Amino acid sequence: MVRALKGLEEVISTTVVHPVWQKTRPEDDSDGHAGWVFGDADGNMLTNTDGFGSFPPAYEGNAPDPIFNAKSIRDIYDAVGDTDGKYTVPILFDKKLNTIVSNESSEVIRMMNSEFNDFATKPELDLYPEEMREEIEAVNAWIYPSLNNGVYRCGFATSQEAYDKAIEDLTNAFDKVEEILKKQRFIAGDTLTEAD
Repeated sequence: MVRALKGLEEVISTTVVHPVWQKTRPEDDSDGHAGWVFGDADGNMLTNTDGFGSFPPAYEGNAPDPIFNAKSIRDIYDAVGDTDGKYTVPILFDKKLNTIVSNESSEVIRMMNSEFNDFATKPELDLYPEEMREEIEAVNAWIYPSLNNGVYRCGFATSQEAYDKAIEDLTNAFDKVEEILKKQRFIAGDTLTEAD
């Protein structure tokens, strides 16, 4: 969203991964890692990692990796020698240096807000204005763990107890957002910010 708001679509390209995780080393029975994969229009129908469902091998906007012809996000990390952490998205990738700049969404948002202004069609838009940083940080302190990450905690819960806690936190966060937006136009005040 920040990419579009700042007018960076012509400068920063995107490649969308498939929404269904797949084994990232299907030829290696001892490697159980499953993760994000790129689309393959010539591929077979996909199932989820438990073998359920039937999903197209690619869809509009879900193209093969244009840099390394990688099959998975894991392949991108391996290609640049970054094998210490998790294979997560989003990835801000430097095509000139062939390296991952960041895979933390909050950092990518801040970089797109300020570091690319020379290339943005809307450089004057500041989603992290100095005078609102305290309010933005206060909102971010509860938005990320309960709402942004709360969705993942629900989806990846490994027990009913974990799911119940995650869905309660997520529901409470939605209720809090609703109460705030009843009183003001945006989540951190009357101006669009990164918190929105």
